[in-house]
Formats: sequence, structure tokens, C-alpha cells
Amino acid sequence: MTNQLVPGSQTARPLKVLIADDSASIRSSLGSLISRLPNVEVVGLAENGREAIEQINRLKPDAVTLDVRMPDLSGINVLEWIKKEGLELTVIVLTGVVEMEYRRKCLELGASFFFHKSTEFEKAIEVLADLARQRENPKRNNPHPPTL
Repeated sequence: MTNQLVPGSQTARPLKVLIADDSASIRSSLGSLISRLPNVEVVGLAENGREAIEQINRLKPDAVTLDVRMPDLSGINVLEWIKKEGLELTVIVLTGVVEMEYRRKCLELGASFFFHKSTEFEKAIEVLADLARQRENPKRNNPHPPTL
């Protein structure tokens, strides 16, 4: 679906999303679903934490989906780096890790959301759709406050 400009109006630039997950099937599935959202663009795919950091630096995404367990650097390492750098981007942790200590740690490090892959996969898509809508209408309240 493409955005068409109505005379006298402006459309916000697409929400740029980076997907970081060590599973090729998750990257593919998530990328396919996200690319169907209006005003959202998947700008990169990373299979480990080091690639995620390199692509965040290079691509300047607005949002990142991040797995906790990845080779090279973990999602927690990436979150620590994002916090240290003072970057302002929405981080959606989408992981198979269920231990509450990881959820708590990710949210403390600045993750906006923490979802479990097997039961909350679609919530990540909903959040990105909402973020894109908010860019078009900034006065809209965030329907998804950070989850604990």
C-alpha cells in the first residue's frame, strides 16, 4: 500500500525499522509482516548484536525489534550500547526468553516493549502500526505504554 498525498497535506516519512534476530525464519516472517504495514519500511536485517549496532549506526532506524539471545553480542548488550549512546529509538524486544529477570533488565535499559515470540508475536506488529499512525497524527496518545 502506498501513501498518496492529498492536496494541501503532508504524509510523514515512513517509520524505519531494523529487525535483529539470529533466526532467519523470524527475520523473514517479521520482515514480511512489517513490510505490509502502511507508512513502515524495513530498512535492515541483522542476525547478531554486532550487526545490529553497525546497522543502527548506519541506517538510523526509528524502531528496532531485538532478540535477547543472539551471537556476538546479545540483545542486552545492544540495549546497553543504545543507552550509553543516548539514542532515541523505540526498541521492541521480541524473544523466546521468558525469565522475568530479562524482561526487567531490558526495560531498565530502555526497551519500550518486551514480547514473547511464541505468544505475543503479533503485538510487535501492532506496536509498529501504532507508531506509524502516531507519526501521521502526533497528537494521538500512545495506546501501548511500556509493559512490565
